[in-house]
Amino acid sequence: MKYSQVGNDVDERNDGISVASSKRKFRRHRRVNSGLSEPLTAADSVVDESLGSGAVSGDPYFVFRSDLQDKLELVDDALADFLRVVHETDTAVNTHELKDAKKKLKRHLKNAESTLRDVQATVQAVENDRDKFQYIDDSQLFERKSLVNTSRDRISKAKEEITSEAVKLKMLEDEKNKAVRRSGDGLLGATTDAQRHNTDFVLNNQAQSSVLMQQQDETLDELGDVVVRVGEMAENIHEEIEMQNQMLDELDEDMTKVEEELGMVMGKLAVFLKTKNKCHLRTILTLILTVVILFFLVLYT
Repeated sequence: MKYSQVGNDVDERNDGISVASSKRKFRRHRRVNSGLSEPLTAADSVVDESLGSGAVSGDPYFVFRSDLQDKLELVDDALADFLRVVHETDTAVNTHELKDAKKKLKRHLKNAESTLRDVQATVQAVENDRDKFQYIDDSQLFERKSLVNTSRDRISKAKEEITSEAVKLKMLEDEKNKAVRRSGDGLLGATTDAQRHNTDFVLNNQAQSSVLMQQQDETLDELGDVVVRVGEMAENIHEEIEMQNQMLDELDEDMTKVEEELGMVMGKLAVFLKTKNKCHLRTILTLILTVVILFFLVLYT
């Protein structure tokens, strides 16, 4: 009888440990990277003289500012390379290099915009709660806001250069020249001024159609990239859900085992309590008294 009870108690403790371990694993998995969502405050900020006046170690503004400046330089370099390809090469023939330069420029613009939003968030946080960030005076706040505005202007100008009239005209001219080369003399058999005028009209329309098709191809390529990214995100979400479902199944199995063991123990305890054996009753009273004494010893020592 005693050995059976000891074995059941050991199994119950092991199952309890298994459930606790599963719960801790599940909660720990849910808390992965949760610290990244915690906002940075000025509570533990320390002034760092090496960063300049008003600079505070732990202030994310300085990290984002440096990153933003680097990415804006990459935007300038990519824009210069794109304009070089447009104005110094035949865009109707050199379509591959033109597409790569444009895609590279758009990628750097997107990265710069993302970092600019981070910088703007830090500035907005300071502006919304001036009492919390008293180490940042009005002149420093103005400097930060100016950086946001100038950076936004640089990004906007780079975007405008991509679709500027000069770029459009150069690409249209290259396509028209390509059409002329294909036709031979560029007259398409025209002999009169009216026919030449019609020929120019046809060539212009053909060039515009080619440019429009290139733009549509670029849009489809970007849409394809977006679809690929969405597919990757969906796959990651699916894997995450499967992992959590597996953890929940393991937890459910552990809980079922514990419930079964607990039911067996409670059943045996009920049978044990119904006995009229005085020895068993004295044992129960002794154990209860021992538990009470240990409780008070732990509580008051």
